[in-house]
Amino acid sequence: MLLARRGKALGRGTWAFPGGKLEAGETALEAAHRELLEETGVQADLRELIGEFRISTPQATFLISSYTGLFLAGEAQAASDSDAVAWVAPAELPAFNLAPNIAGAVARARQLLNL
Repeated sequence: MLLARRGKALGRGTWAFPGGKLEAGETALEAAHRELLEETGVQADLRELIGEFRISTPQATFLISSYTGLFLAGEAQAASDSDAVAWVAPAELPAFNLAPNIAGAVARARQLLNL
């Protein structure tokens, strides 16, 4: 899976799936495709919703929609809000400082994909 390390204030230094905010008139899936490309330079065929995860901070509450997908094209590089990216196997996850709910999302994705 492709993880991105947050380079900006909220969650700085934690690893998560690439993502960001919805733009006006955009669906969650459209935003996921756009944010993946903006943050990593990777294009994917995002397919199935893994789940929606809520994260609350003193500043705001975020609803995060995570998807499974297949790599299509691009060279993974940190851009936009990310300061690093990495292709990671599930067994390698304990070595990463993960953002909340990432381990649960990975477990759910593996279940959906029968991995």
